[in-house]
Amino acid sequence: MNLSFEYNKEKDIWCLLEKGKSSINSAQPTKTYEKLIAFTGENPDEVKTSEFIDIYLKENNLDILNFIENTEKDFEKISSEFIKRAEDIFGLNLEKEIKVFVTINERCPYNTKENWFFISVSKENPVSTIMHELWHFYTWEKFGEEYLNKIGGEKYNVIKESLTVILNLEFSDLLPEKDFGYPNHQELRGEISLLWQESKNMDYVFTNSLKFLD
Repeated sequence: MNLSFEYNKEKDIWCLLEKGKSSINSAQPTKTYEKLIAFTGENPDEVKTSEFIDIYLKENNLDILNFIENTEKDFEKISSEFIKRAEDIFGLNLEKEIKVFVTINERCPYNTKENWFFISVSKENPVSTIMHELWHFYTWEKFGEEYLNKIGGEKYNVIKESLTVILNLEFSDLLPEKDFGYPNHQELRGEISLLWQESKNMDYVFTNSLKFLD
C-alpha cells in the first residue's frame, strides 16, 4: 500500500459543495460549510467557493504544504505497525495506490473504487482519520463485494462505520485520538466490541453483527 498526499483545490471545492451540507451519516452541515454559506449565501457555486477557500486559508494562517509534510511524517511513524496489525486482522494485503486529498472541510469522504480519501486541515494530527479511512478500505476488500448486494448499501454502511470501534481496542497506542463514530451507531459499536473481544476474528464479528440490524 502506498499513500500519496496532495492538495487539489478542485477536489476541495467538490468536498465542500457535495459533502459539507450533509452526508449519509449526518444531516448536520459542517462548521466550515456554515461559514461558506455565511460568505456566499445559499446555494454557493464553484467560483464563490474558490474565493472562500482562499480567504479561509489566509485568515486561519493555514499552510497546506507544511500540513501535508507533517502529516506524512506523523503517519510514517506508525504506518508499518498499523499495516501489520490491520493485515493480520483482515487476513489480506491492501496492495493499492491511494490518494489522500486535503480539505478545509471537517467531513472527509472516501472512495474505494477510485482509491482516494480526504483528510481535514482542521485536524492538528489527522493520523486517526487516515487509520479510520483505511479501515474502510480493508473492510471493503474483505467483505464489500460479497455483502453489499446481500444486505444493501444502508446496512453495509452502518456495519463498516461501526467496525472502526476495533481501532480503539487494537490500536489505542497508535491513535492520536479515539475513534468515536457517529451517535446513531453507538449501540452496534458496543456489540461489535463485545464480539471482537470474545473472538478476535473479523469474519465472526462481521457476520454476527448482521443480526443486530434486523
